[in-house]
Amino acid sequence: MMKSVRLGCLLACASACLTGCPDGTPTGEPPFCGGIAGIPCPGAGLCIDDPRDDCDPKKGGADCSGICECKAKAKCEANSHWDPSPSVCGCVSDVSSCAAILCIAGTDCVVVNGKATCVGGEKCGNSTCGPGRVCCNPSCGLCAPPDGACIQIACD
Repeated sequence: MMKSVRLGCLLACASACLTGCPDGTPTGEPPFCGGIAGIPCPGAGLCIDDPRDDCDPKKGGADCSGICECKAKAKCEANSHWDPSPSVCGCVSDVSSCAAILCIAGTDCVVVNGKATCVGGEKCGNSTCGPGRVCCNPSCGLCAPPDGACIQIACD
């Protein structure tokens, strides 16, 4: 039988159990699927009967909980790769997108080395960098684009 804490999590927050539960139940277990709500697995994951419980879908347990496994494989588009983990089981972008980032006023989102980052609004010596710029020489108060060049002299 499953631990009562885990079962409580499954009943109270089935979708949240994909990434971890508010009650502190450890993550790292295969995602929950099936059950009375028929919760699907993420991506191309397959829902199988959970061998850790005594519920048998072949013996009257039509609402048994399951766990996800990923036996699928796929060729992914450019700039993405296949993630076979049961919690993903699909293609994952290699480039972070600014579409998923919310930046505060006075900053802009830019992708640097494949990671979306908010830049600008940063204090730089006696000035503040504008949107889309980072401090590159605080002694002179010089700002530049995140992947730009900057002179490295000392100013008064």
